[in-house]
Amino acid sequence: MNCGGGSIGTTMSGGPCTAIESFDEFHAVIEAFGKRAVVFRGVRKDSYPLVPRVGRYDKFTAANIENHERTMLRLFKQQAFPFLTYTPKNNWEWLAIAQHHGLPTRLMDWTHNPLVAAYFAVESAHNGDSVVFAYTHNKFINTAQDPNPFAVNHVARFIPNHITPRITAQAGLFTVHPNPKRPFVSSMISKIVIKQKFRRDLKYILYKYGIHRATMFPGLDGLANHITWRRTDEY
Repeated sequence: MNCGGGSIGTTMSGGPCTAIESFDEFHAVIEAFGKRAVVFRGVRKDSYPLVPRVGRYDKFTAANIENHERTMLRLFKQQAFPFLTYTPKNNWEWLAIAQHHGLPTRLMDWTHNPLVAAYFAVESAHNGDSVVFAYTHNKFINTAQDPNPFAVNHVARFIPNHITPRITAQAGLFTVHPNPKRPFVSSMISKIVIKQKFRRDLKYILYKYGIHRATMFPGLDGLANHITWRRTDEY
């Protein structure tokens, strides 16, 4: 991707787009946001649209997707208790835990930390460009006023309690999407394209700043993955 013909341009949604090939360039883009409230999302392929995971399955249509999502959440709630160290208090917290453990939901992961977003963009091998999205809108869900996540009719941020170590480690939050099949586009979304030739170098730079699998996924799995990366020729 060349951001509309050069290193700087606009996205299809009208937001700014910048291609970066060094950590200094990445830092400069982040600094340019100043004191604005901004959250970030890293994506391995720059061609991926911003669609919640539950919306990516062809089996789920606009007409039946909510029924499928409710069924999966119900099954998760029934079977997750033996593995929980915290009992979720409402469906918002259940969705947050389910999302962080891979269940398809109408939530989309973001982070307050641009380095975390960059890590998720470059963590896995990819023969192409990656992207960090930056979203500057600041509309939050009040879960006391909107207790039903399936009744929310607009895209908004949801900040969960720190109910899992992963959410804490990743400075995580979510956006909720009432139409999960519809790609999320907004003029308030900027796109930072990480050029393919810089991906591997950036992953190592992030390691030096303490951003790696073991810190992002506290526990033995994250630790083993990180040691494997450091001591083998794995990407």
